Amino acid sequence: MLTVVIKPYRFESTTLFVWLLVAAAGVTDALLYLHSKEMLAVYMTGNSSKMARFFQQGDLAKALPLLTIVLTFIAGTTLAAWLGNKAASWRAPLLLLLVAVLLALACPFTSEKFSLGPVLLISAAMGTLNQVRRSEAGVTFMTGTLVRLGRALAAGQFRSAGNYALRWLIWIIAAFFGALLDSHFAASALLAVPLWCLALAAVVTANHFVLTHKLKQRAAQQHSS
Repeated sequence: MLTVVIKPYRFESTTLFVWLLVAAAGVTDALLYLHSKEMLAVYMTGNSSKMARFFQQGDLAKALPLLTIVLTFIAGTTLAAWLGNKAASWRAPLLLLLVAVLLALACPFTSEKFSLGPVLLISAAMGTLNQVRRSEAGVTFMTGTLVRLGRALAAGQFRSAGNYALRWLIWIIAAFFGALLDSHFAASALLAVPLWCLALAAVVTANHFVLTHKLKQRAAQQHSS
């Protein structure tokens, strides 16, 4: 009897899906640089370095908020990893929904200069965004991507290098559009990111239902034959 191996197409397993997550982070990062230069919700390396400097200077008023942001990012990404593991195949839509909710909660409190409250919510959202795809934890920063790009070029793996370069380019384009949205809508431009995440969650959910239906159909056909 011939055994048919079914390899269902999962949208969240594609490179395109990762690029769309990177785009969400790129837009968010651009808005944070424009409205919260001292407190960044995406770039934890910069927050950590500035926090250390402020501690060295004895400036607790600037150091402690940065420490709070970093701890919030850690808490957000830890909780998201736990929820994602529990959700199994529904990891991506569940965590995308959580990202959208956190960002939506931050939107009413944004202004020309983001205060600590919305930055904490955005930080938790970015930590969560890194857990949407279990095997891809670096969607909110580009340093690791550029390191892998260099390794791929050194090894002559030009196809992989092209993928890493394209990922970097997508970040730049997303940041460009983030700045463009800001020029028209100011801090309200942040609302575009939760809407983007909701759209991604809807696409992944629809994909899951289609896959389930097709698998049931094929199983029924194989059983009848």
